[in-house]
Amino acid sequence: MKPSILALFPIQPTINNYNHLLENFDIIYYTLTTRENFINDIKSDKLNKIQAIFGSYPGFKSIGGLNDIEIINSLPNSLKIISLSSAGYDGYDLQLLKDKNIKLTNVPVDDYVAMDVADCALWHVLSGIRKFNSFDNYIKSNTNDANTLIVRDQIRNVNIINDNEKHKGFAFGHVYHNNSITRCSNKKCVIFGYGLIGKLVSQRMKTIGMGVNIVVRDKSKYVSHSDNNDNDKLYSSNSKTELTNAVLNANVIIICLPGGSHTENIINKEIFQLINDNSIIVNIGRGSCINTEDLKDAINSKKISHIGMDVFPNEPIIENYWFNDQSTNQTSNYFYTSSITPHLGSATLETFEFATETSISDIINVIENDTFNHVVNP
Repeated sequence: MKPSILALFPIQPTINNYNHLLENFDIIYYTLTTRENFINDIKSDKLNKIQAIFGSYPGFKSIGGLNDIEIINSLPNSLKIISLSSAGYDGYDLQLLKDKNIKLTNVPVDDYVAMDVADCALWHVLSGIRKFNSFDNYIKSNTNDANTLIVRDQIRNVNIINDNEKHKGFAFGHVYHNNSITRCSNKKCVIFGYGLIGKLVSQRMKTIGMGVNIVVRDKSKYVSHSDNNDNDKLYSSNSKTELTNAVLNANVIIICLPGGSHTENIINKEIFQLINDNSIIVNIGRGSCINTEDLKDAINSKKISHIGMDVFPNEPIIENYWFNDQSTNQTSNYFYTSSITPHLGSATLETFEFATETSISDIINVIENDTFNHVVNP
């Protein structure tokens, strides 16, 4: 009898190890519905002998994760590995799984995945400083005025009621909602996090002419030349003085941090008080890294003129507040805009197939060779 693998999501037949998988394993596809149904179904004759679970990216999120003893104790004793395609593994109790002798594996970010996420960050930054995304949205929602001169004139005079105060003459396009649009170069950018993603984000920001400061918890981890090839300026978040020096008068903040207790609300009112007015903030890390109420206050007080979000505080829900329509976000900051992507920073075909192939390889190695790779609960 072939070893059985429970697949919570489809496995792409285009991955290199797909034929080996089909020839040597029994793949059982299963759709999560409710926590109670899973606990009952996993005890059935069909599922109670599985040796692995393929979780792809979502894993068990639809039923609240694997973070309590009842659901973990319901897993069969034959189960050796739960393999995720994502780098993150929020919502899993690592110790309870370890106590059950179940290894949880992820797919760490590699250079190519990091490159994809860094591209997403760059788009958000450019949208924030130059308002490209906002101009695009305005044109598409005002097709009757799809004329470059008309669009630029109308957008500069939004919210100016008094005709005597309106801009007249040639509309160059350097004014948005009665505020100046400035260039990217010579702005101060602060990046929180210096993993592979943070490093590639730094390179992209310097390419568009920004000065870059990096905030990490422990600078000693990056003392070797190989850990900081670009000789970026590193500041410790454990030092109030260093953190202040890193953030003071910043124009751009980019978050490249994982979730967890060490990073929760690390971006808060103390940070917002230090930065320049009309700054932008981009989050490609986790929504929990920002104190949401402090961010809303910073938007309303004109400290933040743009947010770029690929992750959200109540993910997968996207609050209406973050939209840049005044009737929706209810902020008094008329310069405020947003650029929003639905958590797809790494969403390329290449990354999707790489992650699935790696995840399946981890399962194959465990069952065939008793070899564990990418384990997060050793």
